[in-house]
Amino acid sequence: MCNVVERIGELLSSLQSPDFFHREEAVRELATYTEDEAVAGLVLAMEDPDLGIRELAADYLSQMKGSTAAQLLIRFLANEDIGTRNLASEVLVKLGGEAVSALVENLETDDHDVRKFIADVLGLIGDERAVPGLCQRLWDENSNVVCSAAEALGEIGSAKAIKDLVAVSEKIEDARLAAIEGLGKIGDPAALEHLYQMLECNDAMVLYVVLEAIGKIGDPDSVARLARFLEAEESTVAEAALTAVIEIEQRSGGRLTYDLPLDQFTDFLFDGIRNHNEAITEFTLSRLGHWYGSNVIEGLLDVVDYVDEDRLGRISEALSQVGAPAARHIIAKLATASKGMKVKLLDTIKMIVDEQIAADIAPLVEDPDPDVRQKVAHILGISGFAAAIPRLRQLTADGNGHVRAAAFSSLGWLCTEDQVDVIVAGLDDKYPDVREAAVGALIIIGGPKVIAKLTADLYHEDPERQRLAVTALGWIGEASVVDPLIKAINHPDAGVRKSAINSLARIGEVSDYDPIVMALSDENTAVRKAAVSALVALKGGDAIHDVRLLLEDPDMWVRYHTITAIGDLGLHEHAHLIMPYLEDDQDVMKIAAAKAVAQMSAREAVERLNSLADDKNKDLAEAAQMALSRIGGPT
Repeated sequence: MCNVVERIGELLSSLQSPDFFHREEAVRELATYTEDEAVAGLVLAMEDPDLGIRELAADYLSQMKGSTAAQLLIRFLANEDIGTRNLASEVLVKLGGEAVSALVENLETDDHDVRKFIADVLGLIGDERAVPGLCQRLWDENSNVVCSAAEALGEIGSAKAIKDLVAVSEKIEDARLAAIEGLGKIGDPAALEHLYQMLECNDAMVLYVVLEAIGKIGDPDSVARLARFLEAEESTVAEAALTAVIEIEQRSGGRLTYDLPLDQFTDFLFDGIRNHNEAITEFTLSRLGHWYGSNVIEGLLDVVDYVDEDRLGRISEALSQVGAPAARHIIAKLATASKGMKVKLLDTIKMIVDEQIAADIAPLVEDPDPDVRQKVAHILGISGFAAAIPRLRQLTADGNGHVRAAAFSSLGWLCTEDQVDVIVAGLDDKYPDVREAAVGALIIIGGPKVIAKLTADLYHEDPERQRLAVTALGWIGEASVVDPLIKAINHPDAGVRKSAINSLARIGEVSDYDPIVMALSDENTAVRKAAVSALVALKGGDAIHDVRLLLEDPDMWVRYHTITAIGDLGLHEHAHLIMPYLEDDQDVMKIAAAKAVAQMSAREAVERLNSLADDKNKDLAEAAQMALSRIGGPT
């Protein structure tokens, strides 16, 4: 013990060293001791000339247990240096409950500034043990101390302080506002009767604080008491009343049915949205379905840059309900809007676009911003405004690929069969999304002329055009495309052959299965798998005769695919075809077989599945267990 005391003494001496590093090292080592002398040394370091050392000592002190640090730090609350006072206050707050007793004991110190600072710190700590002492300070001779005590009691939030705060608000004019604010922060309905009485006060500032406190308490029955203040001539009072109503609504968890004169508060509410006030924003947007007018529409358009995507969607929905009147305001706003604002406004207008609106926004195809041009292209397409076709054709040559894609896509909604040549040109674009958009447009238009062009493209010199053609024919899905797709099964490109087979399976109206059956012998594994899937989809159980041959395919994954396809039919009479694969050398084939026999309810597989259920391969064991569970056999 003597050695510890001696070492602490040495470290205390080092705190006086002119060498920064010696002092820093002394602080760090002092923090490793719990003795009061070491704590006192850290407190002493709070007055070090170097800010870094002061903050280091403060950090260590804030982690101390026991009241010693707090007792020693309180004296710094009287320090003339504001930085030192603030640092001491921060440490005391971090000490929290460890500091409460010492702080309360010093609440009666002769220095009124220290009493005030102690009250502030106790409020920040928020410990209910401080309530009795702070209630006594409500009657302090110094008004600053009284106000700090009232504020602290509000922060602590104990209903035990209500009686004293009510008394102070009645008897001490200088502390009235702080006391009322404290009652509001406590949020207990027990204070409401007193606050209702205070509503008769003629002082606008007091009235403002009372309204705010009533709002924080959040009792729905208070709304009737607040209603008359919504019509107050003093705007700050009226706005305080509305703010209180909004807070009550928020705290009660639902919309109040009280009829509110919202038109008087348009500027206030939209300013609240611009200032990102969550309560006001949510309240305002919740009223949009029943609150219209030019000022409301203008207000909404002015705040679209201040809300997230979800709330923007709610604004757009509200404006769409207004319809044409809202569109006029939006179009007028577009003329002077920023780039970002234009995009948001266009997102809104697409919900209400008609031919007239489309005609009004069509000139925006010349906008310098590609995001704007892209949005306009999309809106022109969904508008049904055929006169916009020349504008969209102009955008198919735009320098931005996303704009071109939007233009081609929109032309699909507006063009007739006789106007497809410009869309076909998009199939040669260098960007995949543009090519896909052009294909989508051709699919939408459909018809003999489109089918003829796509059929010709099956043998285009560009393999990409071939792929796009077979994909488009498949999605058009009309009976007239079946023959071209059947012919495409013999295409030299395996990708085209596969796509043709998949498309025929999707169409489901094939009279001649022979080309697909022939594809079971295709040199490409992907084509063979596509043929298996297509025949099973088209012929059901009748396909087994053809596809069973691929159970012996040289490619393992073709065999796997065939087992799966047969299993998906769920026909027990074909279980004998799958059973041998429960003995396959490859675990992956056993897994496929286990799943297939389960779908076939093949109880004859139970014995073999039971032996596989304990396999060291976890995936195989799990597949066998699941199969047994489905079949109903033992595990």
